Amino acid sequence: MAEKVLSPTEMKVIGLLDINARSRFRQIARTVRKSEQNVSYTVNSLMKKGVIKGFQTLVDYSRLSVLNFRVYFSINYISEERFETFKNFLINDPHSLWVVSCGSRYDVLCTFAFRNPSQFNKHLRSIMSRFAHQINSYSVLTTIVIRSMNRKYMLGRCRKCSVRIIGGDREAYDLPQKDIALLAAIADDARKGSVELARSLSCDPRTVMKRIKELQDMEVIKGFRVLLDTKRTSLVKNILLVRYHNISVEDEQTLISYLDVHPNVVCVTKTLGEWDLEISIEAESVSEFRQIERRIRSKFPAIIHTAETVPIYSEHKMTFFPRFLAANGRQGKYLYV
Repeated sequence: MAEKVLSPTEMKVIGLLDINARSRFRQIARTVRKSEQNVSYTVNSLMKKGVIKGFQTLVDYSRLSVLNFRVYFSINYISEERFETFKNFLINDPHSLWVVSCGSRYDVLCTFAFRNPSQFNKHLRSIMSRFAHQINSYSVLTTIVIRSMNRKYMLGRCRKCSVRIIGGDREAYDLPQKDIALLAAIADDARKGSVELARSLSCDPRTVMKRIKELQDMEVIKGFRVLLDTKRTSLVKNILLVRYHNISVEDEQTLISYLDVHPNVVCVTKTLGEWDLEISIEAESVSEFRQIERRIRSKFPAIIHTAETVPIYSEHKMTFFPRFLAANGRQGKYLYV
């Protein structure tokens, strides 16, 4: 499919939905100075073309007593069919959150969610055994905290900065299964209406809206954003992996503060392992990305010891809700009382 160059209106609409994917079209229309019908048509058109793949609920895994692990796989390409088998296995894994085809010395990036490192280790060993002839090597990073930023570069003059912090040292909640069911229902369809949610959960729409608000107040839900398929656009997406010098907390915070407001930085993940930081960057071209990368490295030479670029080719799965939590509960409908 040919790449689509996004119009200024499309960019702004996506940018505003990226701040809050549950925003009413009426609110967005006022900001972009278009009619509500025009905004609705724009969103539906982008979805039909696959540019917008969906709307995500940002669920903080740390509030659910879950840990997050990144695995960068290097693959032996025995055949395309066997590679697809490996990729699809990861996509269908209820413990996987993010599955990506990538470049550089890595081929596949997968994020896993588990209760503890021992469970993760057993699962990884089982994957290594199952695909022993396909996996050449791998690198594991433990996710410490994720900083999810809205796409500021899309907003033009109405640029707003929204940083949603996921993970870290947070108090975990023992949520009832009805809340887990609600999170599962809204995780990958953040614009799903209260009536539809209520029907699937066998409860009153007002109860659903009240509980979503309470989960936001509890910081279990950190926000709602757009799932964008950049390969359907002219945009390029890369991860810049960074290893630090021996730096202070203050030095790191200076770098993080700079990245928080950078228009093209859409996510910063602090990790433990071979790399200290993952910086997700979206740019209009490879040359623009290179300029952004050089600017970051030249601005913080005393902080950045080593950096490596990982091009993102395709995002096959992206969710913030660990599906194994819903699978562990009893099946069926959960009544709110």
